[in-house]
Amino acid sequence: MSATIRHDLLVEGAIEARAYQLSALDHCLSASTLLVLPTGMGKTPIEVMALAERLKQPGGRGIMLAPTNALVNQHLSDMRALLNLPEQQDIVALTGSIPPKKRREIWEAATIVIATPQVVRNDVQNGLTHLSDVALLIIDEAHRANGNHAMAQVGDLFAEQHPDGLVLAATASPGHIEAEINEVCERLRIENIHVRPPGDALLAPYATGLEVNDVVVEVPDELRLLANPLQLWLSRIVERLRRLGFYTRQGHVTAGGLQEAQKRISASISKGESFGYRAAKENGIGMRLNHLISSILCQGVAATRETLSRIGQGGQDEKKSAREFAADPRIVQLKDTLAEMNEIHSKVTMVRRMVRRQLKESPDSRIIVFANFRDTVDEISRVLSDVENAVPQRFVGQASREGSSGMSQKMQLESLDTFRSGEANVLVATSVGEEGLDVPNADLVIFYEPVGSEIRTIQRRGRTGRQRAGTVHVLIAKDTRDEGARASAKHREQRMFRSIQQVRRKRGGTAMRYEGENLDSFGLSDGQDASSFLKAESERLAPELNDSVAPAIVRDAEPTSQVQTPAPETLARKMRPTGQIGLDSYPAQTQSSRLIVEPPLMSIENLSINFDEIQYPESDGVIVSIDHREGKSALAARLRQEGLTVEVINLPVGDIRISDRILIERKTSRDFVDSLLDGRLLDQATRLVGAAPRAMLILEGSDLFQHRAVSGQAIMGALATLTLDYGLPVVTSSDTAETARFVAVSARREASMLEHLSAQAQARMRASEHPDLFNDAEEKKATEAANAISENLFEKSIPVLDATQDAQVESKRKQSHGITRSMLEQVPGVGPALASRILERWPTIAELSKARDDEIVEIKGLSVQLAQQIVRILHGTD
Repeated sequence: MSATIRHDLLVEGAIEARAYQLSALDHCLSASTLLVLPTGMGKTPIEVMALAERLKQPGGRGIMLAPTNALVNQHLSDMRALLNLPEQQDIVALTGSIPPKKRREIWEAATIVIATPQVVRNDVQNGLTHLSDVALLIIDEAHRANGNHAMAQVGDLFAEQHPDGLVLAATASPGHIEAEINEVCERLRIENIHVRPPGDALLAPYATGLEVNDVVVEVPDELRLLANPLQLWLSRIVERLRRLGFYTRQGHVTAGGLQEAQKRISASISKGESFGYRAAKENGIGMRLNHLISSILCQGVAATRETLSRIGQGGQDEKKSAREFAADPRIVQLKDTLAEMNEIHSKVTMVRRMVRRQLKESPDSRIIVFANFRDTVDEISRVLSDVENAVPQRFVGQASREGSSGMSQKMQLESLDTFRSGEANVLVATSVGEEGLDVPNADLVIFYEPVGSEIRTIQRRGRTGRQRAGTVHVLIAKDTRDEGARASAKHREQRMFRSIQQVRRKRGGTAMRYEGENLDSFGLSDGQDASSFLKAESERLAPELNDSVAPAIVRDAEPTSQVQTPAPETLARKMRPTGQIGLDSYPAQTQSSRLIVEPPLMSIENLSINFDEIQYPESDGVIVSIDHREGKSALAARLRQEGLTVEVINLPVGDIRISDRILIERKTSRDFVDSLLDGRLLDQATRLVGAAPRAMLILEGSDLFQHRAVSGQAIMGALATLTLDYGLPVVTSSDTAETARFVAVSARREASMLEHLSAQAQARMRASEHPDLFNDAEEKKATEAANAISENLFEKSIPVLDATQDAQVESKRKQSHGITRSMLEQVPGVGPALASRILERWPTIAELSKARDDEIVEIKGLSVQLAQQIVRILHGTD
């Protein structure tokens, strides 16, 4: 019997001692880690052991995120079976079905909470809980932690509330694109990357053996005959697009080729080329036809019926082009034909044959069949119900569609329990069953179709071979897109490990070995300590398996301690003749050798430089208000990540309020086009401009001119109207992160400006009250600073003159009056006319600052609130 792990908070004998798990545990306890292990190799025991060690710290608690309700409940069962917590501590699961009021009580009482990321994000943002006391945040299926996904937003919130917190992010498939892997690391503040490929030495003793077979099936002639008219229709469309220069790929028509054509068509439309509109309509038809042909040839009758049933049934909200496509005689005839057909695709027959053979050879087998479409799941379940000894169990998502009901969370859990217990032996599932399902006895997995994503392929395949040998059959329809999808998945899976290594290297570190320094609390049932066992296993397995034991591990290098390597020799230096020197041979001049230049005369450019010098340092504790509709979006999390305090309120106009004078409306390019088409845009702009002295519009996205519904010239006209006629600045950003950075810079700039403005006003007041304490040089310096603020921030017409002209043209009295006027105009809500009325009654700041509120509000155009703001800024009191 194998030795097991001992720990104060682990159930005795529950976790087998495995060297690769202890190695991963050591790294995960040292710093926030991205853990990449093959499916079925036991990421959960590593997570449980890490949690047990972290919970030894007094007052701490653990949170685990899982993407689906089924996984949440599975992890709850695993945690309770493996952890031995004191009686007063509890492990609970939280899902959206529990009311918020009750969730607050659960948060306060539980030691370990397992929840979906949406629940954690919402509860933290709504103040039901906080993350500052979380000893360990575990993120399961961490490849989802990017973009606007709630898992990534929880990572942002955790970094904000607990900057030194520990994260354990686990996945079997982080993706094949470096940028996506790097984003996961950035959003979760990952410092270590620990990855072991399937062939790793320490994994070998525990590999159960997994056989993957590609099974090519012939497509029935009846289905090819159904697809032929559609293929002819598609070919004619693509030929016309080729002649126009939009479709450029050779060979078979592909979805990627049509997508590229769409981009070229959008660019053509933005240039005002009228033939682009017709091309866009035909390209849209081509995309639908390509998908429909693939459905007939690769899926079969049932899936095609489902696809056609969704086209043209969206009512008035559906696009006119979709309704026209559904009404085409060729599509109507196809619908009628399919309605009278039974499923005849060879894949269905092959699935039936494989299930019958597996159950005949091993009656106790567990089998999972994956299919993309729910109608295909229903059809396979119906066909398998007639197979001897087969008890199929349907497993689909929660959403219900016409003709196909979804499964509630309770039904999903009952379905899995039925399969695990053996009451059902064939689970027929859509993609909802791909991630994380722990079905130890699944002996056979059948892919009804290959998927091009390496993540989904790895997840599907990982449902078998977890505790004993298993087989995977991938059904591929001959001469169809199935062949391309299978090849793509294989290529991406191979590329995945290369991309992980690239990310590991680019994050600035080198491979590191740990010697079990974090395993002191762990021992083995045979009396060994964990560190000795890890070292012994590594030495035993390394010589036998080509010394491949060292995992790919990296910790982000500390910039201050990393040794700088010499820069590589440049090409220019290599080609330079012997003895010839270049500019790089001359040392840079030191600070003391710079030329001393006379200060230039005062000018607009110089004033801009002066303003740049005075607008920072940044203000701390800057508060930004966002509308409640944005409260659960990625924007709120990104703003907190930028160090701002976010206040979620109900804004009647706009989405983001930086101050009383700055209000921002945020629109995606799709929102902008929609509001332009339905006539809301100018009305919204009118209300926005009237709601704040400094209103602006942020357009988010890079596809503004790629929408077919409106021409590029119309969009340009709308932008010109907003900026020139309405005076509304329009700022563009590529994504939410860039929007957040812009808002953060603007908010800090505004706060810093107001602080500086208040200080300048108080200095003016003191100067006017005690003129003998300030000399001419200080007064001139203050005057120049005030002119700089006025000219650059508020665009008022204050004369900016050379020093010689200043003495000749402007008198001391006029200059002082202009400064006073400009300072008043800088107060949010005070314009030139109002400033003139104020100065008519109080010629100096000193007199104005001594005025009472009831005297100030007598001036036309002043409210009590604005009067208090003037006194607060210029007088320095509330």
